[in-house]
Amino acid sequence: MLSTAMVLGLMWPPWWSWVVALVLAVLGGIIATAYAGPNLAAVGVTPDDRLLVRPVGLVRLWALSKGVNVPVTSVVDVGVSQRKDLHKGFKVPGTNLPGIMTAGTFRAHGEKALWMTGPAKEVLVIELHDETYRHLIVQVEDPHSAVEALRAAMNRER
Repeated sequence: MLSTAMVLGLMWPPWWSWVVALVLAVLGGIIATAYAGPNLAAVGVTPDDRLLVRPVGLVRLWALSKGVNVPVTSVVDVGVSQRKDLHKGFKVPGTNLPGIMTAGTFRAHGEKALWMTGPAKEVLVIELHDETYRHLIVQVEDPHSAVEALRAAMNRER
């Protein structure tokens, strides 16, 4: 005997098709976020000399972080590095699709680093002292200009 749902073609797909759809939606969101623009993080210094590093858009979700707000005096060094030359370590919470997006907290050699990078070749690296994170590795549109601005803020404070 045919049920009404069968006659009308309203059969529910198998459970695994929902899982596949969810996985594809999440992967699509990560990829779309990584290629949406050149900045995955906003970096700046407030008038009261605090370094702010905030994830942009959905990077906040993928990194599971609200960012960092520390005094400029905690910054030890800033520089630009090739993303492929940096060691991530073990992912604690976050997202890692190699070559597409690395966002979240990573632990290596007893130190934590906050990553917010996409497919860019060069990234901004900020080294901190006596803070939750030892390194902040972020993708910004022009990392060399960001280094100059941060170094100026560091020299102004000291």
